[in-house]
Amino acid sequence: LFSIGREVMAATSKTKTVVVERLEGSESLTTVTATSATESATSQESFECNDFSYCDDPKDAVIDETLMPMELRGKFWKTERTLGEGGNFKVYLVRSNDGLKYAVRLSRRQDRSTKCYRKSKERQIEAASYMEKHLKNALQLDELIGYHPNIVRLVGFRKVNLCTQRFVEYVSGGDLHDFMEARRTRKKHQVGIKEVRSLFSDLMRAVKHIHNLHIAHMDIKVENCLLTPSGSLKLTDFDEAVYFEPGKKMRGSVYATKAYAAPETFDKEYRPDCADMWACGIVLFFLLRRNVPWEVAKEDDKMYRKWYQTERKEHFFSFPRLYRGVAEFLLKMLKVDANERATADEIIAHQWLRFQERRLKVNF
Repeated sequence: LFSIGREVMAATSKTKTVVVERLEGSESLTTVTATSATESATSQESFECNDFSYCDDPKDAVIDETLMPMELRGKFWKTERTLGEGGNFKVYLVRSNDGLKYAVRLSRRQDRSTKCYRKSKERQIEAASYMEKHLKNALQLDELIGYHPNIVRLVGFRKVNLCTQRFVEYVSGGDLHDFMEARRTRKKHQVGIKEVRSLFSDLMRAVKHIHNLHIAHMDIKVENCLLTPSGSLKLTDFDEAVYFEPGKKMRGSVYATKAYAAPETFDKEYRPDCADMWACGIVLFFLLRRNVPWEVAKEDDKMYRKWYQTERKEHFFSFPRLYRGVAEFLLKMLKVDANERATADEIIAHQWLRFQERRLKVNF
């Protein structure tokens, strides 16, 4: 990511010049400043974090593109719309002056449009420090994962003053939750069995890839499954991802989204890869029924308790006849005993998925 030597790039407008500089032999990010012919002072307060242009701001801004690909540096970025938001981030669709589209994620702490934003300089410095750690972790993780057709690609990071903008691949089909809701609106209640197998196979290929690298996602859910116009599924949002040692438990926080959390995760010591597989089972259930089976996998949840106490669990949920055999397949992932839960390799090899036929085009 960092080259030895000195590299300078300048992008000019009528009065301002943006200079990117790396120092010889240094692995630290250098400051990228926007200056004019008449003034050199910069303003940390004036630049809107969700304004992606260089020179439209009335004041100069400090811009650092060291961690952006060379071909994307020096471009003007315009925000087109909000794509979505979660507990920690808000995601925007941006377009460059030459028509390139990417999704940009901003921390809610650094986004003026959210309630989490704090104006004080001290709070902004704290948020910037947090994002610096997040940035390093994300880069290390991306290097390990590499390219996979079913995983959303990290493009790079761009800093504007204290604000870090994370550029990722734009997947135009929306998320799996919205896809299922659209089906409900059209009153086409069931997703075809071929579509279910196709989408779930894509998810399992992504999970198999990261688990083979000893990485657990830790926030698998339908909102983190994005769809391409051709019907492929891509897994996104690795903010909660952890490294694990095969077969060993580790201490950690509860799975990021409680409806997808395996029962053992509430004990704060569990195998992260097994927790991921439970979450995959909940995603499959959502594909089949357009909702989750329970709010939380704890015995104080009425629906979970009834399911847990049922001896023949494969008969607890009724599925349409066209989904024949899916109940037994689903239970491979929803084993209460994590040691009995199927692995990603075992699920991909299962005969229920091996009926998968040619790729379907998903109609949005």
